[in-house]
Amino acid sequence: MNIETRMEKDVLVLELAGDLMAGHESEQLRKVVDQSLKDEKVNVVADMGKVTWMNSSGLGMLISALTSLRGSGGDLRLANLSEKIKRPIKITKLDKVFLDFESVDQAINSYSE
Repeated sequence: MNIETRMEKDVLVLELAGDLMAGHESEQLRKVVDQSLKDEKVNVVADMGKVTWMNSSGLGMLISALTSLRGSGGDLRLANLSEKIKRPIKITKLDKVFLDFESVDQAINSYSE
């Protein structure tokens, strides 16, 4: 998995690409979230448009990031979910926990609504 980061309107955007699974990927995402907390950037959007596969460990990584960000007064919102990536989120009923949006811009703008 590859993670590109950028700031837009005081929101940290994480562009995730590749497979979202355990291992090196989880450490990589944890480091990015930890740094965002240190920098007090607690409103985060994960652009999932280039994620090709996600297993239960990938879901666990997202839940961990969400918990850390919400614990600091922020949130993790998901954008650009393909049907393949939405499926495990719906099956586990995590669609009730995560806010997801059709585009990154919609997710960013949801922080100011």
